[in-house]
Amino acid sequence: MINLSKSLEKCDILTIAGTRPEVIKLSELVKQLNHYRHVYAYTGQHYSENMKDIFFDELDSSSDVDLCCNTSDIEIIKYKIIDLISKIKPSLMIVYGDTNSSLAGALAATETKTKLIHIEAGLRSFDMRMPEERNRIKIDRLADYLFCPTTLSREYLRFEGIEENVFVTGNLIVDVCQKFARLDLKARNNFDEDFILLTLHRAENVDDVNALKILAIRLKEISHYKIVFPIHPRTKKNLESNKIELPQNVMTINPVGYLDFLSLLKKTKLVMTDSGGVQEEAIILGKPCITLRHTTERSESILMGSNRLYPLMQNNENFASVVEEMLNTEIYSQPYGESVTAKTVNIIEKILVQPSTKIRY
Repeated sequence: MINLSKSLEKCDILTIAGTRPEVIKLSELVKQLNHYRHVYAYTGQHYSENMKDIFFDELDSSSDVDLCCNTSDIEIIKYKIIDLISKIKPSLMIVYGDTNSSLAGALAATETKTKLIHIEAGLRSFDMRMPEERNRIKIDRLADYLFCPTTLSREYLRFEGIEENVFVTGNLIVDVCQKFARLDLKARNNFDEDFILLTLHRAENVDDVNALKILAIRLKEISHYKIVFPIHPRTKKNLESNKIELPQNVMTINPVGYLDFLSLLKKTKLVMTDSGGVQEEAIILGKPCITLRHTTERSESILMGSNRLYPLMQNNENFASVVEEMLNTEIYSQPYGESVTAKTVNIIEKILVQPSTKIRY
């Protein structure tokens, strides 16, 4: 079943989102695209009874179409998108990032001969064990237009032989972060500003008992710091089922909405995460970051010194020393651009006017 809130025989642009990070990052762009004949479709890859509406409401955004997939299965999502394309016949489709919904959208665009824009193109972790890495490479191969967040991501594409219709637009999350960071978000929580913010959700960290045990050990090694941990339900379940106790300096709280998370991010003095998006948001808001992974597709922050990799497994580096080093790191700039939404819309307008011509920007 497809729930439509718009009745259009034909549209200029179809935008696909399926996860909460996509909804967040696209929130400012879709408002600008609504000046065109634009349809915004939510696949429901991240499905929760009320969570979708909460995120859309917080961001003053909404989707036009709910594809009601409620799954991460690429084939199911793809055929729902193909069905939608047959109804609204878009001139352009936009997908964002590296999710299964984005790959499903790219495959649907290819099968229906719909021109495809890939936003956040060219990211590379060079770790093919990550499903996101495999997804983003496939999407980049299928896209007609590639919008890169940084010059480094453009260079990765050039190294792979992709050079035509590649644009460095910046990262859309910059505009979203900066918009909401101007609000008085600190009042949304009662924590003082002397804490470290921890997030963890990736399978290699939260589904591996040994990784969780090492996490508890590492957090105990910095027991003189207060740690605030919005804990993912799966992480909490795995800790409890394996009888792993986090040290007393760790305060676990329920998962929070985007604005509440930004309020924590504005107050914290250091971020520890395995999330790609949180790495970006931390750097944009001037917070040093420790990424609890072997690799990252956000290499720019590593090169700038504002982010450090610290995999939980097979790592003999002194964790307390890494934490102290990053706490003393000053961040003076971010690599993701400014006025990104405006730049992105400007290129999309040019593509709509001359879709079969090589665009220069």
